Amino acid sequence: MGFCNLVFLNIGIHFLIMMKYVFLLFYLWVLLPLLGHGQTSCRCDTQDLLLNERDSVEVFHFIDKLKQTKNEMCAFKALSAEIAYYAIKQEKEKMEGLLQIQLHILESSSCKEILSFDYYFSNVLYYRALNNYEKLSEFGFKALREAEKLNDSHKQIEAIKQIVFLFTRVKEGEKNWAYIKRVEKLINKVDSPIQQARHYRWLAFEYENKYTGTQRITLIDSALQFASISKKVALQYKMYDELALSYRVYEAFSYHTGKLNDALRYIDSAIYFGKKIKGEKNLGPFFMAKAWDHLDLKQYSEAEKWMDTALALDNSSDKAGYMMLQFEASNIYEGAGNLKKALSSFRKYSKMKDSILDTDRVKIINDLEAKYQTELKDAQITNLNQQRKIDVLELENKQAQINKLITVIIVISLIAIFIFSLFKVAELKKAKAINKALQDAIANSEKLEREITNVRENIAQDFHDDLGNKLARISLFSNLMMKDESAENKLKQKLTQITEDANYLYAGTRDFIFSLKKNSDYPEELVTYLSDFGEECYKSTAIKFRVNKQLDSNARLPYYWSKQLIFIFKEAMTNALKHSGATEVTLHFLLQKNLLVVKCIDNGKGFEVNKIILNGIAHMKQRAKKISGELKVTSIKNEGTIIMFKGKTA
Repeated sequence: MGFCNLVFLNIGIHFLIMMKYVFLLFYLWVLLPLLGHGQTSCRCDTQDLLLNERDSVEVFHFIDKLKQTKNEMCAFKALSAEIAYYAIKQEKEKMEGLLQIQLHILESSSCKEILSFDYYFSNVLYYRALNNYEKLSEFGFKALREAEKLNDSHKQIEAIKQIVFLFTRVKEGEKNWAYIKRVEKLINKVDSPIQQARHYRWLAFEYENKYTGTQRITLIDSALQFASISKKVALQYKMYDELALSYRVYEAFSYHTGKLNDALRYIDSAIYFGKKIKGEKNLGPFFMAKAWDHLDLKQYSEAEKWMDTALALDNSSDKAGYMMLQFEASNIYEGAGNLKKALSSFRKYSKMKDSILDTDRVKIINDLEAKYQTELKDAQITNLNQQRKIDVLELENKQAQINKLITVIIVISLIAIFIFSLFKVAELKKAKAINKALQDAIANSEKLEREITNVRENIAQDFHDDLGNKLARISLFSNLMMKDESAENKLKQKLTQITEDANYLYAGTRDFIFSLKKNSDYPEELVTYLSDFGEECYKSTAIKFRVNKQLDSNARLPYYWSKQLIFIFKEAMTNALKHSGATEVTLHFLLQKNLLVVKCIDNGKGFEVNKIILNGIAHMKQRAKKISGELKVTSIKNEGTIIMFKGKTA
């Protein structure tokens, strides 16, 4: 090892040791104060999710696991899960008692900012069970505000779902679309595939509902797409409630597109999975959809029967939902011709409508929504001002740290530049030497290539002038002597043989001379040469000759290829003339991505390749092997023969 290399190695080792201590100083002095310490309290780390919120066994197993953690956040989450379960069961008294416990924990908790959403959302479920839409709207907007503060996409979506439900029930559905589009943007930020599946299925229903009012076909297409995403996950996790509802969307799509038999098949699938749901379930809407399908198919008795089933099975827990079911029933009964039942259902609908869609109640809900929008804007302004103050304080606090960081970076940079410069000087000297050697090698290579080209051209010219001319003269003199009538027949036979041999040698000489010329290495020249031979070969016969070429470039072929390819395919075309009995011969050239394929195809009588061993074919395969290619012969009796060469040019 040279003295210079030893010096560089020694400098490098000392540099690495010094950098170790510089980084340690940098971490203790700069990074540690910037990173600070994260809070680990106010968290519940359980990753379990409920697959079926209606199944008491699964729900209370989940609740017990949360309680066993002895963590305040998990205990609060357990209460929320229990309230959600009793909301499905419509056990309002139990919900009220659990809400009191949640409120007590919330008032004394140090995690109010995080727990507030769960408390507000539990109130939403409670007042929804009571059909108290004023309170539902009050706590719904509070829950949404808390979810926005937490920047939790899943919680925001859950709150928005309740607000959309509220506006739908009080016939204020025109306000829903902005909230629905918010869910579509938020859904991709939700980590859990189970939660995503539920949100996509909900989106599917809302898009289908929007379609019924606008008839925009893109909406129902999107609904089907969302339902498909949900169904895929639901099948994986055996979420029967989501499967039933996804097939309900499929039924709606088929119904709206006029495929009523498909609609019946899908609603039967929805009912099948609906029956498999453990715990509370409401199959009334599914049978109502089935009744509509039969009605549109003019199967009136079936429509009436399934509408009777829908009303009998509906649990009536959602008064507004039951009200709408009575409205649909009045339309179905009327369409089926049972006016008595239609009138009865419409009276029930009208009576419930007056109590639910009270004008004052709707006004209160609209006022609360307007208040939420105002608070949202005020909060955005307040947060912006607070953030500015925090930014100023953080900027001042971090300025000193940044100054330290700049100092350390400057020192490290100067050291690195110095070391880098030393190495770079050595590398530059070495690179200059390598560069000069490379330039010399390139120049020598170019010179050698020019000399080889000149030699090839001179050899080709000498062959043409000497051997080619002499062979032509032999052929000419032989022809003249054959025309001499005084010559004997035996002598004429010998002269005929001399003429044929001279012509054969002349043709071979032409091929050899062509392969020596530098232009012969280009595919276009090769194609032209073989095409000319084919035209000459078949011009006085009944055989129709064609050429087909597909060359993506005219890049030079490796040296020696043209000679072997000429010999191979001249022999192939000659054999086709002599032995095939063909009426058509095609020469096909393909050059694509450094792969050259040449084929000689005839429609003659063919032969059995395995049974007939020809010296000509063996020679052709040997020539292909010389240029690292492959020659394949395919022949079918009475259909023809294909001789194909394939080789990589690079």
